Amino acid sequence: MAAKITLILIGWWMAISPAFAQLQLPNRFEELIKRDEDIFEPVSAGEYGIILYREVRNKDTKMERKYQVILVDTTLNKTWEENYYIHLRYIQIGWEFCDKYFYMLFQRNIESLKADWYVVRINLETKEKQDFLIERDYELDLQEFEVLGNTLIFGGYTKDLPAVVIYEFGKKQPKALPGFYINKSRILHLETEDGKGVFNVLIRYRTKKGNQSISFKTFNENGEIIKNVNLLPSEERSLLFGRIVTLEGNVNLVVGTYTRKRSDMSRGIFIARISPEGDQIINYYNYADLKNFFNYMKARRRKRVTERIERRKIKGKKNKFNYHLLVHDVVPWKGRFIMVGEAFYPKYDHSIYYGYGVPYYGTSSQAFEGYKYTHAVVLGFDRRGRLIWDNSFEINDVLSERLEQYVHLSISNDEIALLYLYDNELRSKIIRGNEVVEGKTYNELNLSFEYEIVGDEKSKLSGLEEWYNGNLFAYGVYRAKNPEKAKILPSQEIFFINKIVYK
Repeated sequence: MAAKITLILIGWWMAISPAFAQLQLPNRFEELIKRDEDIFEPVSAGEYGIILYREVRNKDTKMERKYQVILVDTTLNKTWEENYYIHLRYIQIGWEFCDKYFYMLFQRNIESLKADWYVVRINLETKEKQDFLIERDYELDLQEFEVLGNTLIFGGYTKDLPAVVIYEFGKKQPKALPGFYINKSRILHLETEDGKGVFNVLIRYRTKKGNQSISFKTFNENGEIIKNVNLLPSEERSLLFGRIVTLEGNVNLVVGTYTRKRSDMSRGIFIARISPEGDQIINYYNYADLKNFFNYMKARRRKRVTERIERRKIKGKKNKFNYHLLVHDVVPWKGRFIMVGEAFYPKYDHSIYYGYGVPYYGTSSQAFEGYKYTHAVVLGFDRRGRLIWDNSFEINDVLSERLEQYVHLSISNDEIALLYLYDNELRSKIIRGNEVVEGKTYNELNLSFEYEIVGDEKSKLSGLEEWYNGNLFAYGVYRAKNPEKAKILPSQEIFFINKIVYK
């Protein structure tokens, strides 16, 4: 096996194009890996940098898994590299970064809902490893894992009922949080607010009137409940999904999607404002009332849709557009807030098979291909939950086996860069409120060598992630077309990270 080579390009930057003089890629990191090895999983560690980890072959011991962990700083210089060993009985199921620690979550038997958990945390400053074995006698179908301070938070389902359990790291006594055992309810989101020392759990439940609504509970690090709120939508509406943000003075905003009473496809966006006393106001914004929601369409189709909307408004009829929308975290910005949501639909391959008999017959089948993304909608609103502007960003080509965030934003002054990565191509659009400053642009990331696509679906081996202070990073794997010229082996591929700055 050839020795591993690290390639780091420091101080290199470029403007994406003359029109994008403010969008820059100032630093780059590259690491050679064998083609038959796992690629790195990158984890944003804020101003500590980026954590890269993967399982590698273990020739050192017989009964352990070997994990390679690398920390690179914000200029993409390698800070340190270390190997950590985990007993073969444990299988990794999650990770988290909090404060100065990188957490890796393992489970002894992934088939059992009572299997022990094993948590490893690594101090990014000292490389020191600490571990914590959690022996369980209760069932939990784990869905979410978060860390707040020294508290480990596990969210999931017990006999199809929502449940949240917390542990103080190193202490084996669990604490089951109250108020979640509601029939026919689902956990929408579990999120931490590190700067405030609290975490929120959002639940969707069915009301006595038959429509769906959202409740949220806020806890401190000790699992003590601070706030418990049930949103109260109008009778003809249901709330499907939401994200929460806490403002000064213990005011909350919940932003998400709503629909008609019993549908699972959204009709628009709601913004709820909850006062410290629990009073709430919910504003609803139908997709048809947004100025730029349909801009992702071709010009002729968009014209037909907008004309139809106006005709129905004149006749006093309601406009009804149904979408699946994946809602992302709310971003505070200059005393106001921005929400990004991505529209998608499930795509199926419909095949028909014919046979001959008496009588003639045909059979058909459909196979799920993935989630097809169409566009992102961007909303700006104030602290009272009032919509100020909206915009949109067309998403092309993205078909994903699972729902995940593709479009990210970076803000500079009054302009917002919307970006997503597809097949090593950075696609971007610059907006200012309702305006489009720069239309959609396609630019390939510059790689060190002439490259070729890795595998049939390269997009699965690349991604774009938010990092720190509005910066992002792109990552992926490529293969040099001329390995000899690149001075690498034909059996090697190149894992890369690009820093992306908009200023």
